Amino acid sequence: KGCSVVRLHSGDPSLYGAVYEQIQLLAEAEIDFEIVPGISAFQDAAAKLKVELTVPGLVQTIILTRISGKATGVPSSEELGSLAAHGASLCLYLSARHVWEAQQKLIEHYSPQIPIGICYHLGWPDEQIWVVPLEKMAVVTEEKQLVRTTLYVISPALEKVEKVGRSGLYSPQHTHLFRGSRGVGE
Repeated sequence: KGCSVVRLHSGDPSLYGAVYEQIQLLAEAEIDFEIVPGISAFQDAAAKLKVELTVPGLVQTIILTRISGKATGVPSSEELGSLAAHGASLCLYLSARHVWEAQQKLIEHYSPQIPIGICYHLGWPDEQIWVVPLEKMAVVTEEKQLVRTTLYVISPALEKVEKVGRSGLYSPQHTHLFRGSRGVGE
């Protein structure tokens, strides 16, 4: 009716936000809308953990997923264990209530000692982040009574790796649109 309305939605509208249902209702009512993205929790977590989740020679894939829950299941092809088998950086949403099951599935594919980030209330005034071995994920979650808005970051990139591969981007021999080839020492 000629009005502008803002529907402020928590979280990243492209991940686990129930925005799909709202989009369907607006489309059925022929109401034009715009979705304005923000920073996703996994990006905030990586920044606060001071880590790049794609490290050359170590890990080049990021998986954003969740464990199957009561309200929403996951397709069998996206079951946590099969995704963890890739050994990629894995950001686990909406899984604190099922943390023991998640930890068990993750330990089948990652070392129990791999450091992981447990990120609670990212971006909120009471935000807290713990870096613990994977084998302590469930215990810490229960000790801290984390049940909602907890993101787990499981990644080889969190390990203190001395020297891994280097991106070719800054190599003197790498050329691109804005830089021709340079010899060493030029």
